[in-house]
Amino acid sequence: MRYQRPGELEEVLDLLAERGDEARVVAGGQSLLILLREHLVEPELLVGLSGVEALRRLDIDGGARIGAMVTHAAVERDPRIRERWPVLAAAEAAVSTVQVRNRGTLCGNVAHAFPTADPPAALIACGASVRLASRDGGERDVPAEDFFLGLMETAARPNELVTAIVLPAQPEGARGAYLKYALRPLDFAIVGVAVRVVVGANGAITEARIGLNGAANRSLRAAAAERALLDQAPSAELFAEAGELAARDSDPLDEVDASAAYRRRCIAVYVRRALEAALAAPAG
Repeated sequence: MRYQRPGELEEVLDLLAERGDEARVVAGGQSLLILLREHLVEPELLVGLSGVEALRRLDIDGGARIGAMVTHAAVERDPRIRERWPVLAAAEAAVSTVQVRNRGTLCGNVAHAFPTADPPAALIACGASVRLASRDGGERDVPAEDFFLGLMETAARPNELVTAIVLPAQPEGARGAYLKYALRPLDFAIVGVAVRVVVGANGAITEARIGLNGAANRSLRAAAAERALLDQAPSAELFAEAGELAARDSDPLDEVDASAAYRRRCIAVYVRRALEAALAAPAG
């Protein structure tokens, strides 16, 4: 296995175009190195991103652009993220351990598409997009809910690189929460739920977005639960109904940590709890 560390994004894209499946990109390495250790992937070339300065940027101007080399810890601790996208900050704080958050990157986490990873649900709730770049195709943005296709399967093409996460400005009065259930805090989630809701002047919910981890072989958007919330006044009964709808639309994996039936029940409970937590949070 060879290692190259380009200094420009164009060099990275050239290598991916020329080497195809023979190459793998490494940012923080917290996901890829596990796959290498277990011989689940055996690339001929590792392309390091640490030399591309442009990928280290976290730019905020109304919305936000989080580059591929920005770590979980940097996102979690940024006061602008905590103020404007607190759901994402909470999901980043839930990622594994301090050591992993200091090395691992948000974009790397998204690119590997583990269905029980924490950030994807929050990105769905925030209305985020994944920015992809290739040598021949330029740039394109894919909504987070459309990016995750299956177990470690995404909408990225073989020669495309996840260069950034793009966050839109949040609606005025938005409230949100991220709740995670795991056997230990450092583990992947058995279930993770991120919600963002907006309550209008008349007291009814005017917007709702719900992202789920652990609900299928990929991160999901709970569309039926969202529809049930719209134009309704918040209540315990409404939130319980939304939780049941989210559970009904889920197709969890049977695993050693939790059966599909158990995960589905947890989804119903945690969607209800996340909605309650979001409505208890300050607006804005």
